[in-house]
Amino acid sequence: MKNKIALFIVAAMIAPSAFAAEISPYVGLGLVIDKAGTSAKRVGYDETTHNVLPNGGGDMKFDMAYAGEITAGVKWGSVRGEIEVALRSASEDGYNIYSKEMPPLGELSMDASTSVRHNSYLFNMYYDFEFQGSSWAPYIGAGIGVGSYRQLATLNLQAPSEMAPMFALLGLKLGDNTVADNDLYRFEWQVGLGAAYNFNEDWAFDIGYRFNSSNVGGEFVYAHEVKMGIRYLF
Repeated sequence: MKNKIALFIVAAMIAPSAFAAEISPYVGLGLVIDKAGTSAKRVGYDETTHNVLPNGGGDMKFDMAYAGEITAGVKWGSVRGEIEVALRSASEDGYNIYSKEMPPLGELSMDASTSVRHNSYLFNMYYDFEFQGSSWAPYIGAGIGVGSYRQLATLNLQAPSEMAPMFALLGLKLGDNTVADNDLYRFEWQVGLGAAYNFNEDWAFDIGYRFNSSNVGGEFVYAHEVKMGIRYLF
């Protein structure tokens, strides 16, 4: 009986140390190549009512963009849990929504631009597939959190100066006009996979793909992303 008690005491003393030794905090920096999309429509123009419609045009197609991220987490065996802060942006610049010759005055032209600043605050979980004798460790993972979205849609109106009073009645001026400007906070999620190359016990290079998505203003918003980054384990 005494032997069993002694073994229990020794195990209780060793277990916390072994458990603590398996946990490795880490921090990381990453660069993300981002191709975003949405079910929302472009800014449109109704020729019948002469109204500018924030969501009344064709399919929106964002340009490819770059983003940055900061991560901090812990690695416990093959499992990683981390907090991620990512700063993103997407834009679609200078698409024409209306153009018409107005003899003898000249040409009427309306060009719209849309930009979205998208910041993510996520908690991610990853599983690393580590192989004996290999410096590479493939991984899969998923995350949930909150995304902040700042949308700015502008309309550039070019028309003969004689038409300025008419557009003033519609709430428009010659030059740049703000069509939409709002801030939203929404639930956000992502899934991804990739691989890390471990240079040594402290430094690792990370490359991967992830799919990030949310629902903003009733519209499906998503991004295909390729991430490259470095991690430092303490």
